[in-house]
Amino acid sequence: MSTMKLMSLPCYCATLRQVARSATSLYEEVLAGSDLRATQYTALQVLELGPSLTTSELAEAIGIDPTTATRALALLRKGGLAIDTVGSDRRQRRWSLTSQGQVQLHKLRPSWEAAQRAFEKRLGLTGAVALKNASYRAARRLTAGRAASGPLQEAVALSPTAPSTARTHVDT
Repeated sequence: MSTMKLMSLPCYCATLRQVARSATSLYEEVLAGSDLRATQYTALQVLELGPSLTTSELAEAIGIDPTTATRALALLRKGGLAIDTVGSDRRQRRWSLTSQGQVQLHKLRPSWEAAQRAFEKRLGLTGAVALKNASYRAARRLTAGRAASGPLQEAVALSPTAPSTARTHVDT
């Protein structure tokens, strides 16, 4: 049985998903045994920084859809790590860390920081920081662009004489 090597794909989305899966795998290795996934740990971090967030606010801050945020938060609540209260609207939920959530977050922080260092070691500190900054800028611009025009309008505006696949492969 042959093993296929990772390919440089012609699509921005597929390539970013390759990166996301690889990074998620690295971080979830350090969370093994904690019953938390990377998204849940990130939610704990965000709730520590901004307590009393609504589900939608948390989803927006992390860059995930509200359904994924709802699932992650429900698992945190079930594990006793987060608690929700009714917001100004009865349908709105506001989320905060429990004391158990604070303890778990602080207990896992050294392992999470080890994953950060491993990521930096594999990419080089400059490369890791550049990737993080470029990714954040791209997420902000893509989110803002989608809200302003929508993907269909953007696709129609693309020049047919300069196919985007011609610019995507950079082999280093």
